[in-house]
Amino acid sequence: MKKHRILIIFTVVSLLLMIGSILYQTLQDRDPYRFYTGLGQEFDIAPDDSQLAFSYFLDGHEAIYMSNLDGSNVTRLSEKIEGRSHSPKFSHDGEELLFLSEDDQGIQTITVMNHDGSDANRLTLDGLHVTDAVFAYDNETIFFTAMLASEVGKLEGETKEGYDLYQVDRQSGQIEQLTDKDHFSMNNLSISTDGETLYYGLFESNEQPVAYSLEKKTETPVAQVSGDMYSSVFSEDGNLLAYTAVTEQSKNSSLFHYELFVKNVESNKVKQLTDLQANVQSPVFLHKTDQIAFLQYENWPEEPEEFQLMSVSLEGDVKPELVSLDLPGSSETYIIPKTIDFLLSEQAIAVYYVLFFVGLILVAKRRSGKVYLPSLISLALSVITFIGSFVVGFLTNPWYGIGLSIVAITMFVCSLFLIVVSFIIKRFTGKS
Repeated sequence: MKKHRILIIFTVVSLLLMIGSILYQTLQDRDPYRFYTGLGQEFDIAPDDSQLAFSYFLDGHEAIYMSNLDGSNVTRLSEKIEGRSHSPKFSHDGEELLFLSEDDQGIQTITVMNHDGSDANRLTLDGLHVTDAVFAYDNETIFFTAMLASEVGKLEGETKEGYDLYQVDRQSGQIEQLTDKDHFSMNNLSISTDGETLYYGLFESNEQPVAYSLEKKTETPVAQVSGDMYSSVFSEDGNLLAYTAVTEQSKNSSLFHYELFVKNVESNKVKQLTDLQANVQSPVFLHKTDQIAFLQYENWPEEPEEFQLMSVSLEGDVKPELVSLDLPGSSETYIIPKTIDFLLSEQAIAVYYVLFFVGLILVAKRRSGKVYLPSLISLALSVITFIGSFVVGFLTNPWYGIGLSIVAITMFVCSLFLIVVSFIIKRFTGKS
């Protein structure tokens, strides 16, 4: 009787832990970066190649830092800026920096400061959510891509608003909308050396680099690439296009590898520059040498994303080199909150699910001897959930359906494990 009571308590506790974890995952706005210390996902190189500007998380707070090109003399610049600061860009004379400041609602605005961090000024952009920005060559105008801040967070299908190209005059604060296309996304904004063309990537079914003529006010697709591409960026003279893409070798593996490629726009020749068998992101051309810097996503595809800065020759004749940044380290351990996060994580839910059904199996063994019944119920639930994922994806949002299908697959794997457990219990303990 005592053993039976212990089994009931074990099963109920497992159920409560599973329900509590599900509610925590569903209702809690979890931020994988709230304790994180490490590089952010965007950086820039000064016009004379002397310095790097990058964002860095220190105990969850993201700020703008600067260092020498070799990673020495790291200095924090955005000391007094609220929210997370990232995506720095140098002005063309190297005297100023702009970057994006993100508030607690996820809305991003532009902040401009001197290259030493002084005289920071956040621009007022009339309810726009900015995703990228770049200085004009006169430094008096800033071009940026944005959408209405009121539309941020809405699901696909809930809004017809999208991203467009804008410019703002720094002195008057006057904003001019340059396009009215409502693109699904716009990224990797840059400007040509003559200051007459803006480049950015549009994403529909795949990424397409586009050139926007400031004189003609027109968008023109450029540098077609066969297959998918990501993180596309032009060199200043527009002759080279750097991008990342999935390698052919990894397309048949369980985890895609994104390597760095460069295309000569005139000759259409493409060269693979890296073979790191990882995820390469955010390429940036150096200005004075035939090199390109990039970020390697070391723990791909986990979160928080852990990056390391590397560089490689555009000739592709040498292996990429690590840029060792002399970065400050965290002084905190966060043992208690990290333990709580782990105990309420998605992985923990799967463990609690298995423990709950193991408890049911043991209870069923004592009461009726039908040890396979709970595992078969679990298997049936996984199949029903998988079928339901298609219905949910069709009637609501496809991403909900995909998420539910992943849950169903996890349940199915757990069910197979539970069948094995049932067999072991049946085989070695008998009916009573």
